[in-house]
Amino acid sequence: MPKVKMPRSNPSLDMTPMVDLAFLLVTFFMLTSSFRTQEPVVVDPPTSTTKIEIPKQVFMITVDQQGRAYIDLTNPAVKAKVFEKVANQVGVKLEAESVKKFTGAGSIGLKISSIPEYLELEASERTNVKQTGVPYDTTGKKSELYWWAYYTRLEAHNDFKAREEEAKQRKLPFDKSNYIQFVVKAEADAKYDIVKHVIQVFRDAKVKQFQMITGLEAEPSLK
Repeated sequence: MPKVKMPRSNPSLDMTPMVDLAFLLVTFFMLTSSFRTQEPVVVDPPTSTTKIEIPKQVFMITVDQQGRAYIDLTNPAVKAKVFEKVANQVGVKLEAESVKKFTGAGSIGLKISSIPEYLELEASERTNVKQTGVPYDTTGKKSELYWWAYYTRLEAHNDFKAREEEAKQRKLPFDKSNYIQFVVKAEADAKYDIVKHVIQVFRDAKVKQFQMITGLEAEPSLK
């Protein structure tokens, strides 16, 4: 009996679903991503051989060569709460839209009374604003920089406890190292007295630990 030959056909793969998935992913990232705003100040910190990485979440005070202080907080939820509390402390009324914009504004070095007007500007217009720094040199009363540090310390603790409790209830692992850290990034040529004054703000606000951000240099040769 002759052998029956089965017709052969080349296998094919329909790529249409993969293309659709790719476009869905691209659309998702376009809609959910946000561009980092241009920093109002760039400083060149002193160097060291320490290789410790910058913490995941920080409240950072940047000090430029002129001694101006800029603040930034990388946790959006905490940043919004601290903004509202500092504004209320100094008697500045905020709109909900201003609070929302502030969470994505990046580093800012302005009096809190000037921040809402600054946030109304387009990103390209903000670069033309001359920022004079967050006030910290006062006599007889707490400065705005103090209130930023003070309320950040309180809200950082509340945020940590809330995330810890949520992880406990959902029986999920909890990273205790993911805590908002206080850091100072100062220009290498900034005057010592100015940096010392900023550090004193942390002490007054009962911030017990903070870190200094430095550039990385090669370790000295032992030869």
